[in-house]
Amino acid sequence: MGQNAPKTKAVQVSGGLNAYAGFYTANGINARNQPTPFGLSGAITLTLPGGISLPFSGVLGNQGTSFRQPFNQFGVSPGYKWATLHAGYRNVSFSPFTLAGHTFLGGGVELNPGLLRVGIVYGRFNKASSSTIIDPNVIPSFKRTGYSVKLGYGKANNYVDLVMLRAKDDTNSIAGVAPSPELNLTPAENLVVGITSRLLIVKHFLVELDAAASSYTRDMLATEIQAEGKNPLVRLFGKMITPRLSSQLTQATQAAVGYQDKWGSLKVQYKRIDPNFQTMGAYYFQSDIESYTVATSLNLLKGKARITGSYGRQFDNLANNKNAGTGRSIGSLMASVNPNPTFGFDISLSNYGLSQKAGLRPLIDTLRIAQNNLSATVNTRYSVLNPELSHIFTFTATHQQLSDLNQTTAAQTENNNQNLNLGYFFVQNQSGFGLNLTLSYTQTSLPVSMPGQENSKVKYYGPTVGTNYAFLKKKITTSANVSYLINKQFGVTGKLLTASANAGYQLSKRQSLNLMLNYLNSNTGIEAEKFNEFRGNIGYGISF
Repeated sequence: MGQNAPKTKAVQVSGGLNAYAGFYTANGINARNQPTPFGLSGAITLTLPGGISLPFSGVLGNQGTSFRQPFNQFGVSPGYKWATLHAGYRNVSFSPFTLAGHTFLGGGVELNPGLLRVGIVYGRFNKASSSTIIDPNVIPSFKRTGYSVKLGYGKANNYVDLVMLRAKDDTNSIAGVAPSPELNLTPAENLVVGITSRLLIVKHFLVELDAAASSYTRDMLATEIQAEGKNPLVRLFGKMITPRLSSQLTQATQAAVGYQDKWGSLKVQYKRIDPNFQTMGAYYFQSDIESYTVATSLNLLKGKARITGSYGRQFDNLANNKNAGTGRSIGSLMASVNPNPTFGFDISLSNYGLSQKAGLRPLIDTLRIAQNNLSATVNTRYSVLNPELSHIFTFTATHQQLSDLNQTTAAQTENNNQNLNLGYFFVQNQSGFGLNLTLSYTQTSLPVSMPGQENSKVKYYGPTVGTNYAFLKKKITTSANVSYLINKQFGVTGKLLTASANAGYQLSKRQSLNLMLNYLNSNTGIEAEKFNEFRGNIGYGISF
């Protein structure tokens, strides 16, 4: 270590404490806060050698008391050069369909010397629990332990890995609780083998592949059966699998081929996950799906314009064992144009379609789902900039529409929404004075609630004005905002007024005072629903 190397403390402490007191009043509704809230809050972080952080936080006051610390689940993953060690509570990912971020209590190591990629973890994936007299509502579960091994070759963005996961429940980990299918309490075991890769072919071509086969036994006490010897998983890992009546072999695959260059990119993706595919190395999987997706992007006008788009189709009922199958189509298109730093606009379109087809049973027209959801947004911005003043103008328009293609149910489900926002922002660069004004308008057409009734429209519109200013060499900062919103629905006009003011004073480098005031006045147009609230708060903070 050189003479100029920085010195590090063995233990570093950082954080802050805040004391606060305030008031609260309400008319027309039940109080939603204490009349005179007060308390003390703080957060402290201990940083140990090696970058290990231990955060602590607590709140003490008449609104409640709480304390948080990290020792319920503590773990570390120190690394040195090409080696990483895991200990304690960790969540490690080897591939999407094997070990994919499930938290375990144990240990492991990942080694990447040169182009070799090795990973091994072992631990407890689930803690045994059972109901007690004190807490009878606890759902019983077995202790689950497992391990995962990864062996691969390549670099972080160009590799091929083989991964295996083996996990099982301990049938003796719960005393006095008998396994029961009715209570969904049966010991399970799982073996998953898979491959994951990211390969850069030639120069601009990228191939991605994630695939896995999972043997999942939902009841280890079920009757054993003779597995077919021709199955590759049985031949390679037969001694690690005990086939039973409750065992199921499923597969999951996702693959993509892409091309990327200066002009843009093109990518084709495919995914298929068998019904009931599971791995004990992940918390949740959307199974029983097959999808195809094409995505592309174009860079135009020397990088000043960009167009991206994608289209995909997704299906379920892969085993043809559902009463109905569902198909989804998802399309999106976005264009962004920025001819110069002061002007630009974005346009985005998305379309989501949903339809059903007959499965085991014919579909009844009155129950068949066939919908289309369209969303379109335009966002523009224009700036006038100079050394003294800045003026920024924004305009955003959004349209959303749900169309029901089933004429029998369309009148009860179709709706659309339009939203307009016009904004102006002013900044005085030298003094820091700022002003903003926003005008908003929203209109929603709701479906009918009774036969013969026309669609009801709900409207919200109004301005929001805000300002901020810093003075005394920016030791004092102030801000204020006022919003007045009018809403019309079912022939009734309502009003909502909100106002807030904030001020802060920097006493020293690490000490500050702050003041906050808020007022809310709500008048829906119905006398019994009128109310107003007023609250304030003053606080002192110190950091270290």
